[in-house]
Amino acid sequence: MRRVIAYLAVIIMLGVGTMSAAQAQNHVAILMPGAGGAVPGDFLVRNQGRIESAGIRTIVTTSPAQAASISQSETAKGNKVVIVAMSLGVTHAASALASGAKVKGAVFVSGVYDEAKSNLGSASLLPTTLMIHHAADKCRLTTPEIARSFAQWSGGKATIRWINTSGGADPRPCGPNGAHGFFLQDGPAVSAITNFIRSR
Repeated sequence: MRRVIAYLAVIIMLGVGTMSAAQAQNHVAILMPGAGGAVPGDFLVRNQGRIESAGIRTIVTTSPAQAASISQSETAKGNKVVIVAMSLGVTHAASALASGAKVKGAVFVSGVYDEAKSNLGSASLLPTTLMIHHAADKCRLTTPEIARSFAQWSGGKATIRWINTSGGADPRPCGPNGAHGFFLQDGPAVSAITNFIRSR
């Protein structure tokens, strides 16, 4: 009897492991970095490994056309695609959505929202969206007020997750090391991203 129970326990464990692996492969994040491109200091690039360690496959691009094409291809394979964009990359993500990207959701981090609105044209093109924004962001293009305005414009499609980490002053308010980039204290923002993706 004990052997039977042990055998069943092994089967259950193997089954759970296989299911988890399949679910992990089913989530794809298209990462669209900020103005500097896919450089090590960019928030998404420096956290790509942490996102992948949550069981999410990632693809990095700065091209709206490529992001749209990738999303369509991955969706056709049955994968759940979320577009994740940082700062100026949010405007590129908006262009990808406007050109027909197929996604289960979007995550916009410290976004340049006025231009994103212009690129989208209509909130009807916006999927369910998580906005991650620092409450003390001093970048003139990504102030908390601009983020709130975008959330209101979205008609309920976008919600804001405020980050309140602290750190030293950055001479570049739109740079990756100040409030705009969460003072390099990325944990809360990364957790919000991975939880959102896995919930889609």
